[in-house]
Amino acid sequence: MGSREVSVTVLSGPDEGKTRRYSQPRVTLGRDQGNDFVLSDGFVSNEHAEFTLRDDGKLLFRDLKSRHGSTVVINNSTRKLHNEDRETQLTIKGGTEVQLGSSLLRFDISSATERPTLDNEDLGRGRRNGQPKRHVQDQSEDEPADTDDDDKVVVENENLITTAHRPVQTINRRLESADTRLAALFHLAGQLNGLTALDEMLELIVETTFQSFRGANFFAVTLGSDPDEVSTREPFMTQARGEVPLPEGEDAPLLSTSILRRVASTRESVLFTKDSIGSEVTQSILDAKITACMCAPLVGQKSLLGIMQVDTRGRGSLFTRQDLELFNILASNAAFAIERARLTESIMEMFEGFVAASVNAIEARDPVTAGHSERVAHYTLALAEVVNDIETTELRDVHLDPEEMRELRYAALLHDFGKIAVREDVIQKGARLPDEQMKLIRQRFDTIKELSYRQWLYEYAQKLEANDRSYDERGLSQIDEYYHALSHKLDETYQWIQKISTKGYLQDEELARVRALGEKTFFGPDGEQHPYLTPIEVENLCIRKGTLNEEEWKEMRSHAALSESYLDQIPWSDELQLIPCIAGAHHEKLDGSGYPQGLQGDEIMPQVRMLTISDIFDALTASDRPYRKAASIDRALEILNLESGDDKLDSHLVEVFGSIVIPRIEDDVLDPKK
Repeated sequence: MGSREVSVTVLSGPDEGKTRRYSQPRVTLGRDQGNDFVLSDGFVSNEHAEFTLRDDGKLLFRDLKSRHGSTVVINNSTRKLHNEDRETQLTIKGGTEVQLGSSLLRFDISSATERPTLDNEDLGRGRRNGQPKRHVQDQSEDEPADTDDDDKVVVENENLITTAHRPVQTINRRLESADTRLAALFHLAGQLNGLTALDEMLELIVETTFQSFRGANFFAVTLGSDPDEVSTREPFMTQARGEVPLPEGEDAPLLSTSILRRVASTRESVLFTKDSIGSEVTQSILDAKITACMCAPLVGQKSLLGIMQVDTRGRGSLFTRQDLELFNILASNAAFAIERARLTESIMEMFEGFVAASVNAIEARDPVTAGHSERVAHYTLALAEVVNDIETTELRDVHLDPEEMRELRYAALLHDFGKIAVREDVIQKGARLPDEQMKLIRQRFDTIKELSYRQWLYEYAQKLEANDRSYDERGLSQIDEYYHALSHKLDETYQWIQKISTKGYLQDEELARVRALGEKTFFGPDGEQHPYLTPIEVENLCIRKGTLNEEEWKEMRSHAALSESYLDQIPWSDELQLIPCIAGAHHEKLDGSGYPQGLQGDEIMPQVRMLTISDIFDALTASDRPYRKAASIDRALEILNLESGDDKLDSHLVEVFGSIVIPRIEDDVLDPKK
């Protein structure tokens, strides 16, 4: 045994051309780097198989309970080793080819020239439970196998021609290299790689199917994982060749449930003709005028996805066994398309859920602005859709494709994402002085009243004690008048403070009155002088516009940069790469007066300009702000036009927003909950 060597060569697949020689008695194969022979094929299991060089010059090949199994090719016949519950094995000779996943390997033994055979003792070990026994001719070392093409990877069972399903794989010698239809297959594979939408994928598969099988005139795909479900469910897609209606109209039967159930149960492709079925021909097949049909399972990595079929309904054309092999490969492409589309859909659903959860988390910290993100996204996309149709002015060169529109929508929904890091008392500050501070002022004013009354009473008592006749003879009644006058004045002052605390904009005289109150003092119980309003209260009440002081405003403005910073940490796909910078720039202005980066002119993308206009418009017209009344649509547009006149907003976009977009979204603005 030591004088013999085994060479392993990859004939087709991702590692095509790779070859290694081994002299040790046992060699492992798989995707894990710890194997002796490592394959990069995604359909190969981490620990897929192993072989042992026997003393008689043969190899004992063992499948190690791999996911997709191993297929041994012997003289135009195949043997599938596949059992995920136990290892299966087969004795082979040098020169034997074995399919692992989508890779075809050849095993050569030095000094061995005989053709590979199956040992009779191992013939039945790898048979899958419940599947029909394959009619593979027993062979001996002295008797070569029949190489007639009629015996290729085919099982004759119950008068049907079947072939086992295999994963998507490089075309091997089972299909003649001269078959011109192979070019269509390779072209299809290349096109599918660039698609994610299931309907587009299936459209290409249908086109390739009709191109490859000239006699076919009907195609159908039925989805499902359970045989009974697949055999009775309405097809997910049907299509006839050209525009010629099918025989018997749209209500014609598609195929007998027995054939569909068989394919789904055995996961074997089936080719049948009306004559081959004999007594099993069903009324549904007769009614549909089916002469020949190929039916293949759509098998994903973990489960059955459905059934694909093509037939010569209403025609006399037939299919060959080589057609069945080609159709089997097309079915693998379809399974790949469905699985990929479902994965893409699952990812999109997950991402939509993430975006929705993020928006809810942002707005939960500021219930006052609930719905703002959705409204801004709605207005922004409405503006973008209008701009896409404009063929004049500077906007004629602005056009967003569907992927860019999706990117803009997510950016608009997440533009305030950075607010999760802003203090809650800043985000929810709806007045210049929060309620807690207003309560302190109320208590302070009440204290001033009581201390003043007490002081007046004390002075009155002192005069009585000194028999001082200079005091007013009305005595206590005058003190009560002083007290009520002071109380009225302080109550009026408190109500005025409450009013200006929530006012959108303060006039100069209002600011002057606040400062005067801050300079006015009273003597507290400790005998010290105290101001009517503390310095921080004066600072907040002197905010001319809005409710945030300089420090709070700085923190609030940080949310734009934080939005970009946080969103930039997410591994976006190529078509969504601009989400962070679009979201983070929604407060930039064309004249450079915006934040956080002070971008100017062309540094601000059209998407950002649209988002900024929508954000300002909703902030002005929103009816849920407690610190100011909602502006009318006309007033909001007037402010937008003033901003564009000052070169802060894009004048062309503002004009389009007011003249075209607003009439379309006016009802949504007036009734956001509708």
